[in-house]
Amino acid sequence: MDQLVQWRSQPEAQQNQPISALNRDQLLRFIEQRKSSDPAGLEDSEYILIIEDEDNGEGVGWLTLEITSRLHGLARIGYTIDRERWGQGYATAAVEAIVHWLFTDTVIQRVEADCSIDNPASKRVLEKCGFEQVGIKHSYLVIHGKRVDHYYFERLRENDTGA
Repeated sequence: MDQLVQWRSQPEAQQNQPISALNRDQLLRFIEQRKSSDPAGLEDSEYILIIEDEDNGEGVGWLTLEITSRLHGLARIGYTIDRERWGQGYATAAVEAIVHWLFTDTVIQRVEADCSIDNPASKRVLEKCGFEQVGIKHSYLVIHGKRVDHYYFERLRENDTGA
């Protein structure tokens, strides 16, 4: 938990996302509000998953999975990696793993993601993972008091060949 608090406090984590630093109690409340049953049950809810280094189990970031409509098979993902672990493939591995699981073991048919146009590394992650850029969401999110455009990506089970 303390590591998640530390990651959310990094200016780099906040650079391209509308997140703010939270203390431990605030973060626990934030997670508790989003908590539901096991993600395999796929309730229409948001889940926060810790991304770990496979070799040592150390946390290196987090991935959010939002089941926007189980009925229609829709999900959204987002991710953040500790700045000291950037460029080491953790985001790519985590995105590919969650999409593989969603398409293999759940009813999810479509996974969406977006990233700030100011975040080329995140765009590359999505492209490497087989996501297709389908548009731009203009003036999408407020980041540091400024409305920011985001690339809009999707990956469909019916087109999936596994990136």
